[in-house]
Amino acid sequence: MSNDDWKSTACCMCGNNCGIEVKVENDRIVKVRADKNNPFSKGYVCNKSLYNPHYQSNDQRVLSPLRRRADGSFEEIDWDTATSEIADKLKKIIGETGGKTIAFCGGGGQANHLDVPYALFFLQALGSKYIYNPLAQEYTQKYWINGQMFGSENLDFHFDEHRCDVLLMIGSNPWMSHGVQRARKVIAEISDDPNRKLIVVDPRRHETAKKADIFLQIKPGADVYFLLALINVIVKEGLVTEKYVSERTTGWDKVRWIADLVTPEKAARLCDLKADQIREVARIFGKAKRAATYIDLGIYHNIYMMENVYLERVLLATTGNIGVPGGVAFPEGFMALDLPESAEEKWKTRVAGIPAIRGLFPPNALPEEILTPGEGRIRAVIVEGSNPLRSYADTKKYEKAFKALDLLVVIDPAMSEPARFAHYVLPAKCGFEKFEASFFSKGFPQIYYHLRQPVCKGPELAKQECEIHLMILERMGIDISGLLPFAMLKQWQQESDKPPVLSIVRAFAMMFAMKHPDALIKNGIITGEGDDTAELFQAILDHPEGIYLCDTLDENNLANLKTQDDRIHLEIPMILDLLKKLQIPETVDITDDPEFPFVLQTGERTNYTANTIIRNHEWRAAHLPTNYVRMNRKDADRLEVSDGETVRVVTATSAVSIPVKVSDDIYPGNLSIPHGFGMLHTNKQTGKLEQIGVNVNELISADHREPFTGTPLHKYIRCRIQKQ
Repeated sequence: MSNDDWKSTACCMCGNNCGIEVKVENDRIVKVRADKNNPFSKGYVCNKSLYNPHYQSNDQRVLSPLRRRADGSFEEIDWDTATSEIADKLKKIIGETGGKTIAFCGGGGQANHLDVPYALFFLQALGSKYIYNPLAQEYTQKYWINGQMFGSENLDFHFDEHRCDVLLMIGSNPWMSHGVQRARKVIAEISDDPNRKLIVVDPRRHETAKKADIFLQIKPGADVYFLLALINVIVKEGLVTEKYVSERTTGWDKVRWIADLVTPEKAARLCDLKADQIREVARIFGKAKRAATYIDLGIYHNIYMMENVYLERVLLATTGNIGVPGGVAFPEGFMALDLPESAEEKWKTRVAGIPAIRGLFPPNALPEEILTPGEGRIRAVIVEGSNPLRSYADTKKYEKAFKALDLLVVIDPAMSEPARFAHYVLPAKCGFEKFEASFFSKGFPQIYYHLRQPVCKGPELAKQECEIHLMILERMGIDISGLLPFAMLKQWQQESDKPPVLSIVRAFAMMFAMKHPDALIKNGIITGEGDDTAELFQAILDHPEGIYLCDTLDENNLANLKTQDDRIHLEIPMILDLLKKLQIPETVDITDDPEFPFVLQTGERTNYTANTIIRNHEWRAAHLPTNYVRMNRKDADRLEVSDGETVRVVTATSAVSIPVKVSDDIYPGNLSIPHGFGMLHTNKQTGKLEQIGVNVNELISADHREPFTGTPLHKYIRCRIQKQ
């Protein structure tokens, strides 16, 4: 096979978008290999990349716009009919109850982010700001705290993986989740270096934990006591970096009291650890030249998430590790995902009063906004780039809500579960059939960008999301001249034969060239003697494998802060009030609820879980035919349950039957179930749709959430096990 037969693109299995090359035959991807020329992944891929063909081509692709009939079946219609009817229904709803009764659900699926600016302006044109996005079911607690501490909810940090001396990882298994670029190489790099330390804290001795220099198997939900004890040691043993705290932060004198809340001895009892272990970790972290932290959904989806995210930042600040090389830094990307922040009063959800954080609302709050009667009830939803019925909490409540809508439009490459509830289904191109890119930054201090070019044409009638939005707006008679992305798109359509979505990429190229002209010249990306924007844009087009643009701020990384005094603000009254009210018991017993004596974590990552992107079960059938409930051997013996035996997992919300995976690596009383199952797949023998595996989102109530942000508590669900 000639190298000329391979096309550069990126894997769509997760947000890392590692570089791959694909072989295409008859408009279908048939082979995949790592792209060694990709400047940031550098030939690294995980096993999931091999299965991208199942995403691009499957028997559930939507080939034409569809309209639901009265009997629940669908009929094919043309684009003019579909967009005209949708436009008429939207105008009717707006005329009767206003734009606030329309919501957008999803956007940016699998780091296909170029639809997001258009989705935001599309919603704005309808008179709404209600965008229920996956980021708001995972990260809004940290976005809000970042806004309080760093001056902007859009400003987030990432650990400097190649230069940190110590990495403290809590509630994350990147060996499987790949939440870190080139995750396995990075973990091995730190683990194998005798001069560096990898410390992992988790209720399960997972794959990443097995690589750690120090592993602490903490009791589920006890992380807040562990973090408070670390801060206690840092303060009491004089490990605070006083110069950094004095020059770079404000409010430490108002916060310092939290160091007295929990000692290592007290934390040891509550966390089921040893006091000496906690002290050792604190000393290693506090004495390191450069130390960093990495926390993920094990914290973000758990009880005390707000307190834990805050305490992580206090730990980093007091040891002088925010905005410095080798600590955690504020990376920069080519396209900034700076979602709306304005001085005007933030919108809130009608029922629970949850505020927009980084311009987003939590998806598990949407069903109550639809089902609760009263003024402002959501009547129309546009779903795009997401699968609410398999990705968001409380599936049954979502199904009930979708049935209650006056209008449900699903824009998707596939006939997904929510599409089967829709009034209209509009076929979108998948990530390999259009120009696409991620807003996520790819490194530090390096700035990379990968504009993925189409390698397939896709179904003849499929369109890119921005074109679909424009068609609906035009049929509604809305003036798009004041909607910048659409105005640029329309002008591009008139002046260029290239795909119109490139208009927004060129706009970002103009802004980036204005910000970094010298660095781009130094790196040979532009000459500085012509049209900087045109040269940068052309360089991006000339590198379908991705491009290294330049470096961002390194030694002066704290210049990215958006606070008025350019300091990190440690005093956050709401969080401090939570810590003042924190119950610090003598012991913590996770089995103390007689009705639900187990704590369930949902969302375990494996080599064969990929959210809900693949509509063909064949890719994993031989390796992971279904998901399972992971159970400690002691619990299995006590319940007289054997490995592979099917049991009932019962929560206050629902119950499912699922096989047991008996394990020695998970904390007793704790259970874990992988996500990404429970989708409808076509049985090739019968031709009928069948659900394979358990949909874990059936097990959690939409109300089981952190109250301020609405973030679901997927990692702390009370349950019981029943033998069948």
